[in-house]
Amino acid sequence: MNRRVTSNDVAQAAGVSRATVSYVLNGRAGQSISSGTRERVLAAARDLGYAPSTAARTLRRGRSDLVLMLLPPEPLGRALAILIDAASEEVERQGLRLVAHRLPAQGGAPSLVQSLAPAALILTTPLPEPELAALAAIGIRVASLHQALEDPLGPDLGIGACQVQHLAAAGHRRIGVAVPPESGYAWRVDVRLAAIADACRRLGLPPPAVARLALDAGEAAGVVDRWRAGPEPVTAACAFDDEHAFALLAGLAAHGLSAPKDLAVIGAEDIPLASLAVPPLTTVSVDARSLGERFARMAVASLDAAQELRGSGADGSGQPAEADLPPVRLVRRVSA
Repeated sequence: MNRRVTSNDVAQAAGVSRATVSYVLNGRAGQSISSGTRERVLAAARDLGYAPSTAARTLRRGRSDLVLMLLPPEPLGRALAILIDAASEEVERQGLRLVAHRLPAQGGAPSLVQSLAPAALILTTPLPEPELAALAAIGIRVASLHQALEDPLGPDLGIGACQVQHLAAAGHRRIGVAVPPESGYAWRVDVRLAAIADACRRLGLPPPAVARLALDAGEAAGVVDRWRAGPEPVTAACAFDDEHAFALLAGLAAHGLSAPKDLAVIGAEDIPLASLAVPPLTTVSVDARSLGERFARMAVASLDAAQELRGSGADGSGQPAEADLPPVRLVRRVSA
């Protein structure tokens, strides 16, 4: 069996000390190492096929080379998948690795962090105060949605407000909202409903009519029935995402009705099928890639591997200032 290449082998091949190899390969800042020496060490490591010992480095630093991203306990939609991909690419540019994990059972986040010893933690969903306090006691670097986004966007990213503003501008006053019933979506449903209710209040509209709707055409047909009945029928609907907008379109079709004539429908996320719906779906697009990159930069901001990033402005990446991200954009089609 071939012997594993060590940092001492790299040091001998490059004609430098093991400490110099460590400084170069670990990306440590504040060391007076010439560019020629640095290139010599990197070339020797490449030629020898050197791979640092993750276990040894974890023991030495008290943390691994992992960035842990905690996900909400819900199905992995397209926007969240894009966010994870973008965060992973950005983290890897810093010499780290992203691990995405669904939020553990209540009280489980601190124990998961302790078992993995990540370099940093990304929260895409909120944690209870006791768990946040436990993470602070561990000393883990945390990047969270609440830290990243200031009002007026808030944790809904401005999606609900964009939906309501578009429908109100088209003359609609009685608005419905279709959200998933599953408990795994609870946090995102709560913030979306709060954002839509706030937008209706600011625009002088009545409170929205809320329907918890599974992705089922028959169930959607029943929701359409209820919304269209009564003295103040719902004339337009905000869907939680494009899939729930498709359900509403199917519910309309079951009655021989259509959007926007009988009920205007607006979705969220702008998945590829949105433009192929019948009729093509008006929706709100979110720049999930920018948000994922932003999370990653926040997570590594205090680590040695991020030092070079901070040399050219707010994040050193040439990207727009963090306060400008993530944008939401109305995609106008036929359904609303």
